[in-house]
Amino acid sequence: MLGISTDDTVRKTLSPTVTDTPMETESSVSPSGAAELRTILDHRADRAVVDEACDTSAIAKGAALAAQEVENARQALDLLRVGAGLAEQHGEAPVTDALGTVRERVQRGRIANTIRDQTEYVWCVMETIATLQTSGGAPARSKEIQRTYERVAESHAASPLSTLKSIQDHLSDLHMLGFLRRHEQNKGLSGGQYYEYELDLDPEIVLETRTEIAEHA
Repeated sequence: MLGISTDDTVRKTLSPTVTDTPMETESSVSPSGAAELRTILDHRADRAVVDEACDTSAIAKGAALAAQEVENARQALDLLRVGAGLAEQHGEAPVTDALGTVRERVQRGRIANTIRDQTEYVWCVMETIATLQTSGGAPARSKEIQRTYERVAESHAASPLSTLKSIQDHLSDLHMLGFLRRHEQNKGLSGGQYYEYELDLDPEIVLETRTEIAEHA
């Protein structure tokens, strides 16, 4: 049996009868670095973009930006895709290292799509963490997030999540989607073990996109 998960705590959710029986071997996949991402982009650009239409500096820039932010191949491919689309739209060729200027557009698109596809609760959780982050209050524990979340929900005349566990579930979902960074803290017997969360995106973009979608709802 092969199990694959992006959640490194998934074993804790399994029954003891499952975890105690198998002679398991665990293997983790490290995030891609700039060199690996560049290889992926080279391969994709060779097949998706016509000859001479994508400068090698664009590949290097896209790989470096993705490695710097989330070390994620999907992010790198999004940068290449949007950069190529903009170059085609404006009649420009080749795609150059100006690819870096599309990063904000990619972030806005990811945030907008996520917010549109999620419930009001998720909207408010993302807005809460963005608000905390802009004021220097993140990374934050779920208890701290809950206090600010209740005020954010009230400002939108929305019924807030009623329990801390509900907040934690939404935080875990957003972390798995790649929108949050999660930091594990262990304070020993005095403070216990817990997670702190912060956005893996520009908080200003989150707040601006949230406002734009709310205005057109």
